[in-house]
Amino acid sequence: MSVIGGFIEHYIKKYEFYVELGRICAQTCETSMEQMGIRAIVTSRAKKPERLRNKLEKRNVTKKYHSFEDIYDDIADLSGVRIALYFPGDLAKVRQFIENNFVVKECRSFPEAEDQDDILSTDYIKRFSGYWATHYRVYMKYENLSHENKKYAKTMIEIQVASAIMHAWAEVEHDLVYKPFSGELSYEEYQILDELNGLVLTAEIALQRLQTAVKNRVSQVGSEFNNHYEVAIFLNNRLGSIGDFKGELMLGRVDLLFNCIKSTELNKPEKIKDMLTDVDPQRKDRSIVDQIMDKINETDTLLYAKYRDMKQSEELKHQMEALHMNRENGNRQGEANTLANIGYLYSSKENYEEALINFEKAVRINHEIGGLQGEANQLLNLGSTYRLMGDIEHALEYCQRSVELHTKISYRQGQANAYGVMGNIYLDSCNYNEAFDHFQKALAIYQEADYKIGIITQLNQIGVLYLKQKQYDKAELKFEEALNASVEADYKQGEGDSMFNIGNLFIELGDTSKALSFLLRATIIHANAGNQKSRILVLIRTGYLYEKENENEKAMTCYQEALLNSRNIEFKVGEEQALLSIHRLDDIILT
Repeated sequence: MSVIGGFIEHYIKKYEFYVELGRICAQTCETSMEQMGIRAIVTSRAKKPERLRNKLEKRNVTKKYHSFEDIYDDIADLSGVRIALYFPGDLAKVRQFIENNFVVKECRSFPEAEDQDDILSTDYIKRFSGYWATHYRVYMKYENLSHENKKYAKTMIEIQVASAIMHAWAEVEHDLVYKPFSGELSYEEYQILDELNGLVLTAEIALQRLQTAVKNRVSQVGSEFNNHYEVAIFLNNRLGSIGDFKGELMLGRVDLLFNCIKSTELNKPEKIKDMLTDVDPQRKDRSIVDQIMDKINETDTLLYAKYRDMKQSEELKHQMEALHMNRENGNRQGEANTLANIGYLYSSKENYEEALINFEKAVRINHEIGGLQGEANQLLNLGSTYRLMGDIEHALEYCQRSVELHTKISYRQGQANAYGVMGNIYLDSCNYNEAFDHFQKALAIYQEADYKIGIITQLNQIGVLYLKQKQYDKAELKFEEALNASVEADYKQGEGDSMFNIGNLFIELGDTSKALSFLLRATIIHANAGNQKSRILVLIRTGYLYEKENENEKAMTCYQEALLNSRNIEFKVGEEQALLSIHRLDDIILT
């Protein structure tokens, strides 16, 4: 069998893989375009086997394929996504989005120098420049993919970006010129295609002018926004060039913002403009829309609650749709993975009862289909959830079952993860000997695998254990070891946690100055990294330190900021701690 024949057989077996890769990439792009307020039609496809065969046979004349690797190196668009923009003026924003959210291997801009070898049967010379577009050859970022989709991170995708009318013209030209199923084109047909290309290029200029006119209209005082695209245009106009900031604006859910304000007096440019005074376009932990809603929350808590509820419903709706699709397709592994995602979502909102229901369903399906690692992972999720509920007995039971199953399949990191959670359970119940034993087991496995994040986490937890036992020297050594390892690995969560722990150590030692220095640094690190829950806990602890030093105004500022942020992200533990701290401080001030 020839190399091409063998490759086509291999490709047919993997065809659904390429289809799904394109769908996932397109979904990411479409969601982002929608949220950025960019009007576009996003589609995906995998190359049809017969069309791929024809292409390979033509290219083989000059390429001389000797192996599958030669073909993979030559054909980059086995899986492709097309972004057809309503307005060509959005090309720069899409470029920023792609560069920020994908690993870009190559970028090709058209028109390129014309390859006249493709048009040998005619003497026609084009008057217009032809196809205008940008093609990106990219990989999905591993860290942005869900656990079940990480397998797609190593396969290249081609993303084609052009105006919708240019894509339409290119489709016609490509099928007629390069795939002439009804014979070679005449001179007149080439002439007509060129004429149409000229009209398309003229239309693109008109669309750019139209986009500018829309921008001017949506900024007029007294006018109302008609849709979320207009809100996005306004926000980009106002914030896109503030100071030295030239990056991609993290607008957030502009669609939800518009749905909240469309029936209120806030649905006007001048009203939104007033709220942008304190908005920081460079913040990583809060999108532009979230920052606007924080401002709205100061005067209209009901409107903010509406936004929060819509946002949560959208997240859950997306997972429920995925669950329905997996069930319809008979994809039981996908069903189990989606149930786990729903469990995570409920757990993050501290709805532990619903989280348990979904994790238990995921365990059952994985058990039925022989997905041992999935079953072990969800058993650990059950153990973690019972720990958060304070049910120590069930927490340890499920974690132990997870350890046993991970041991059975020889998945060492899974064992370490379970040992770490068990260490935390024992630490919560002040069983320090068992806690230390389990932390050490987890640490040894992580060190064996050179898994930096696991090592840093366990070093910090062992330090906390020593701190609880007032073994301050040992605690300091572990925290410093964790801090150094975090800096070396550029692991911001670990760095912030280590700073927080060292701050707590100095509070215990009575060194207020050093404690405050480390806590303030921890706050900044968590804010820059977008770790909201961690930042809230640091704010509460910093407020406590100020309170001890009788700096009540600074303490109250920390507590109130922690309270606001906790409510924004529905962090009940943070909200409760912040409220208790505020009430305690109020009593002190009054007396």
